[in-house]
Amino acid sequence: MGGTNIRTAAVSRTGEVMLMLRGPAKAKGTAAETVENISRQVLALEDAASKSGLRRAIAIGVAVPGPLNVRTGVIYAAPHVKSWRGFPLRRNLERRLGQTVIVENDANAWALGEYWRGAARGRKDVVLLTLGTGVGGGLIVGGNLVHGKSGMAAELGHITVDSNGMRCDCGAYGCLETYASASGLSNLIQKRLRLKESKLPPQYLHDGEFSARKLMIQARAGDRVAVEILATAGHFLGVAVASFINIFNPEMVVIGGGVAGALPLMRPAMLREIRARAFSAAVAQTKIVKAALGPLGGVVGAAFAALNSIAAKSV
Repeated sequence: MGGTNIRTAAVSRTGEVMLMLRGPAKAKGTAAETVENISRQVLALEDAASKSGLRRAIAIGVAVPGPLNVRTGVIYAAPHVKSWRGFPLRRNLERRLGQTVIVENDANAWALGEYWRGAARGRKDVVLLTLGTGVGGGLIVGGNLVHGKSGMAAELGHITVDSNGMRCDCGAYGCLETYASASGLSNLIQKRLRLKESKLPPQYLHDGEFSARKLMIQARAGDRVAVEILATAGHFLGVAVASFINIFNPEMVVIGGGVAGALPLMRPAMLREIRARAFSAAVAQTKIVKAALGPLGGVVGAAFAALNSIAAKSV
């Protein structure tokens, strides 16, 4: 589940996506409405899978935004789903679906997907960043996903990259999310053009909404504002990645999400900061790549989490 859409997929034991559907997230609804919306889409997928000759799911994994407790299935807070505050999502989904449900943070799920079937396949120490509506993170150390004491580890989008920076949706100031997400890029344009209202110039919009893809197109065409904005985002992305390299010494940093399409445009500024701030030996050992699974990352990772939970219970 993202801020805008939900993808439901039937995934095999080997990580093959056999069937995928997409529907609206309806993230602004009440907690009960969001549960009903997710459940309806899971049931619709199961119906479509049955008609396609696939067997009934042996496990259900659900990847959702926001810090959560993977053990209890309680969502502490989700910036883009305001109704989830201390909400027992897993319990409510299990009541509605009549099956065991494994709930995982969306970025963690994507990290698992890339680790299992994507760009980080075969790697043991991986940092994943998702640059979308917000910025999420996933961390794999020694082949294991890091959850922390209560499941809130690896909120990498909320590392401070500018202590005097813009206010983030989380309430803090200068988080990476305020610079390297779609909403952050939109805010940077407003600030750069000194706009008093939120309306952006039409060249950066699609169907009346800010489009990171349109910004990329403008930058490639030589639009000076677009080039500056992406360089700024790359600068702060580099500040963050340098810290991750110094702290975790990963084999690979994987960057995905809609904004990751602009990675070639952000890369020069990003690399300058990484080389200036991180230990050179660690930088030399770290590959920085774009995610390979795209929109499949979250559903593949959610399946991996669910399958491994079932396997652990059977041991």
